[in-house]
Amino acid sequence: MKLLYRPGVARAVAALAVVYLVAYLWWRGTASLNPASPIFSIVVLAAEAFGAVSFILFVLMAWDTKQTAPGQSPPGRSVDVYVLTHDEDLEVLEATLIGCGVLTYPHTTYVLDDGRRPAVAMLVARLGCRYLTRPDASGAWAGNLNAALPRTDGDFLVLLDADTVPQPDFLDRTLGYFVDERVALVQLPPEFYNLDSIQHEARAGGLTPWHDQALFDRVIQPGKNRWNAAVWCGSPSIVRRAALTSIGGVATGTRTAGLPTSVRLQAGGWKTVYHPEALAYGIAPQTLHAFNAQRLRWAEGAMQFLRSRDNPLIVPGLSLAQRLSYLGSVASYLDPYRKLVYLATPVVILATGLSPWRVGAVEFLAHWAPCFALTLLANVALGRGSFDYLRGEKYGVLKLFTFLRGSVRLAWPDRGALRATPRQQVAAVEARERRVVLPHVALLALEVGAGLVGLASLLGAGRTVHPREGDLLLALGWAIANVAVIWLAVNTALRRLYRRQSYRFPVTLTATIATPDSPAQPAAVQDLSLYGVGVVAATALAFGRPCAVTLDLPGGALRVRGEVVNTRGLQDGRCRLGIQFILFSPEERARLIAFLFIIAPRYQRNRAALRFQAKGPSAGPPTARPAPRPVTGPGNATRPATHPRDDARIAGQA
Repeated sequence: MKLLYRPGVARAVAALAVVYLVAYLWWRGTASLNPASPIFSIVVLAAEAFGAVSFILFVLMAWDTKQTAPGQSPPGRSVDVYVLTHDEDLEVLEATLIGCGVLTYPHTTYVLDDGRRPAVAMLVARLGCRYLTRPDASGAWAGNLNAALPRTDGDFLVLLDADTVPQPDFLDRTLGYFVDERVALVQLPPEFYNLDSIQHEARAGGLTPWHDQALFDRVIQPGKNRWNAAVWCGSPSIVRRAALTSIGGVATGTRTAGLPTSVRLQAGGWKTVYHPEALAYGIAPQTLHAFNAQRLRWAEGAMQFLRSRDNPLIVPGLSLAQRLSYLGSVASYLDPYRKLVYLATPVVILATGLSPWRVGAVEFLAHWAPCFALTLLANVALGRGSFDYLRGEKYGVLKLFTFLRGSVRLAWPDRGALRATPRQQVAAVEARERRVVLPHVALLALEVGAGLVGLASLLGAGRTVHPREGDLLLALGWAIANVAVIWLAVNTALRRLYRRQSYRFPVTLTATIATPDSPAQPAAVQDLSLYGVGVVAATALAFGRPCAVTLDLPGGALRVRGEVVNTRGLQDGRCRLGIQFILFSPEERARLIAFLFIIAPRYQRNRAALRFQAKGPSAGPPTARPAPRPVTGPGNATRPATHPRDDARIAGQA
């Protein structure tokens, strides 16, 4: 794989795949269409052609992902940090504000509360930030941001969702891009700390954690930099105020304001930059319901974008490469039609005996198999460790009906209220997840039924007439492959357990546990959350027993009172204890939040990045970052800016 990831090799494979793909489509269109079933033949060919165009656009975007490093962050720039919220839990917002508080570059933090909640105003005041609200929530996220612009005066705006916690060196490592006066915004990858979400999967020996948007965030967006076509995705990002005001503020009227705003900036002569380093961590949709709600908003926003005056295919001021880059991104929301055709094709063949090609199955496979192999190899090469065919197919099935529903907005606009992505779990979530996958289960049953019909025909017991046995065998194998992918998708949704309300970080810490009537014993921490800890100790403790847990955090020990809520013996004679925390002071809570939401997510990712770096290409994810560079100079921070040089100071001063 290391050789395949080399830029020259990857591009050669991609070029060869494109040439063969064009030749294959020419053969399909001129020598293989079946005149006995013209509509069926043309529909299948159209699906293949759509896939070919999507592949070529991916090659364009992923051709060169080489990054230009930012310069030194200039001192003395005024920075406003906008944290946008509506109805998120206070503990989620609190973690983000504590993260903003340890940003090393001088700044002012504003909370833009569209929920107009007194409790949020109190939290903001307690943490030394500033509170902004407005009479209504018109325009949703974009309207909230536009309303705040005239009420603040920072030259640069950091935009964060309520659940996105920045790293201390967020500004130190990105503000240098703005030395170029043409740079309007810097977009960063929306990485996540809850690695047990529906969209995350571990992958042994590769880039871990892999998630559904890994290819876009780690390959496609960096590749867009070459064409000045990086897309603004909202949080986390930095925007130059002058650039935003020059286009009249954030574009409204669509569910995804970033797309039209990016087009307006680029058409106006501004540059957009994608910085691929993970410098902020948020919450990924935990359940399939939340996952689909977010993807539906994206799909509907993309369709509204194509209907708007900012359509990149017609708006003046963009280059051809920029237009094609946007087309490649938006076309992904129409890909379910291709996938639906591929799912339906073996069903039609097995149920009716019709075939979309007139050549024999062997001849068809002789042309198709090299095409599939070459395009797959090119995707792997250009994907640079972030492309995973099987997982991509599985998540494509999970998004199938959601994207089909969203694509309707291309013909029929929807003026309904914007639906935010659910961030927290709710009661009866497992029952709701089962309802969400009912269409997929029906699709699975259809494929299985068609496969049984085909098997019966193969054995001479079916009623469907198949003039060519080769087509029957090919369709039967195709249906089996479809069944496998659909089953993987359904199983992914149903096998998840959502019994905890708070994510437990897998951390390695030492600790001691003491009870009122026994001496302290050492323990090893295995997972930790704001509400409890899982430890392994030599001696078991009874269920319900009160105890005190002393965690050896960077910056000093933290002692928390708790109660044993779970105990389980291990094979080596030790015991695993689940301990629920009881109330602790605001200072202790802030220290634990700083460790969990600032330090722990980075360690989670960097352990995986270092493993990948040892085995894979130099183009892989970034390894552990150096310590933040302290930035001095005047600023307008609401409280003195901190300058943490290591995690001990972050955990100790939060």
